[in-house]
Amino acid sequence: MTFPPVGAHSPTGPGSMDQVLRSLLNHATQGFNLPDYWEAKGMGYDAWLEWQLDYEAIDDSAVDSALAYYPTLTMNNPTLYTTYVNDAATVVYELQDANLRRSIYSRKQLYERMVEFWTDHFSISQLDDYCLWFKTRDEARVIRKNALGSFPEMLRNSPKSAAMLWYLDNWNNQAGAVQENYARELLELHTLGVDGPYTQQDVVEVARCFTGWTFTGLYDSQPIGVFSFKGNYHDYGQKTVLGNVINGSGVSEGEQVIDILATHPKTAEFISTKMARWLLGDEPPQDLIDRLVHIYLSTQGSIKPMVREILSMEVLGKAKPEVRTKFKRPYHVITSIMRAARVSSSNLLALTSELQRLGHVPYWHPTPDGYPDTVEKWGRGLLPRLQFLSRLFGGYSGGGISGNTVDTLGLGDLMDTAPPGSNYAQQIDWVLTGGDSDPAHVAEVQAYKDAHPNKPNAVLRESFVFLASSPSYQLYS
Repeated sequence: MTFPPVGAHSPTGPGSMDQVLRSLLNHATQGFNLPDYWEAKGMGYDAWLEWQLDYEAIDDSAVDSALAYYPTLTMNNPTLYTTYVNDAATVVYELQDANLRRSIYSRKQLYERMVEFWTDHFSISQLDDYCLWFKTRDEARVIRKNALGSFPEMLRNSPKSAAMLWYLDNWNNQAGAVQENYARELLELHTLGVDGPYTQQDVVEVARCFTGWTFTGLYDSQPIGVFSFKGNYHDYGQKTVLGNVINGSGVSEGEQVIDILATHPKTAEFISTKMARWLLGDEPPQDLIDRLVHIYLSTQGSIKPMVREILSMEVLGKAKPEVRTKFKRPYHVITSIMRAARVSSSNLLALTSELQRLGHVPYWHPTPDGYPDTVEKWGRGLLPRLQFLSRLFGGYSGGGISGNTVDTLGLGDLMDTAPPGSNYAQQIDWVLTGGDSDPAHVAEVQAYKDAHPNKPNAVLRESFVFLASSPSYQLYS
């Protein structure tokens, strides 16, 4: 890595252009780090954002090369199941490893943030029987293919995913024995929201439209896990969904339902609000929501212009700190510190174990509402975060995390790039946040260092643990 010259810094305080740029990085990446900051600083706010939005043009060959060793990531469902029917652990491990590797090391950081968002929006528990094998394909073809593309397209692909068909029981949705699970979550979680303008009768009618939607290998001898419409299981009677009459015609009935929902103003509002909370803050201003709804409806649900609006200088750059402050979910804590401290890992599976302790393993949420994005959910479990950080840095409790190495000399090199005149704790804060921590928290770390002058290596690691455990790091703005 090429470091900028010591002293080559513009103002870094509240309201400075540098601080606004760091805010963009906090919200648009899986964790602030200095290399990304220097790169973004060289490009400028708008240019960096556009570069990240055009993610398909970003060279991510280093991560791609590492993932090439995982054959399950590109297999279709029948091949995956046939090959690994007795080794589901390998399938689970490779998807988990790929997810962490991309989040920590990918240059397509904004794209990975949106992949995480949509994975929770269309949540499927990887641990639910056939989903052990089918979730990998769902992640590739439903989520990753459309994460910065088209919401309606993602919505159209989801009910044809074998993982979703199995998880929400639509594989067994038949005329005369209607299964409502998928229909209910489609309305409540995927489109209109819990307070959407639908009734229990709408749920039933939607379920009837999706009768016969299943996948191969359950009712026939074909290879397992390919979408299939079984006409003899379909209810061909007339239906009415949200006031729209749908005549019996087969598979196109479900597709008509998707089109009705994808273009509904309430869907636009629900998606806009949820996305603004994810990328900006827990209480986004109503005028922003209104603009996002307009963008959604006028672009037929295009995701990229909505993200551009939320992260624009006009919105994020000018938002007050109390509006744009977010509490990190456990996954974000792990990816943030791995990126900021430039931790090298030869054992990402060990981080999955850490995520288990923190209650936030991707793809393992047991219910279809996905992991929450609220401080109410995550704000009470702070001790396990401290314990994780301590293990990672080999701090006062020792132990370390197998295969994950903090390079003490590398941390020192990064600290040396802090603005001239920075004390020891300010240099650590520079590495972790670019200098944005509460001065009181930084002062406490400096006092700890001053009180222990005779164990420099231990103090360095412990000081990183202490500042990373502070509210200044667990929150970002």
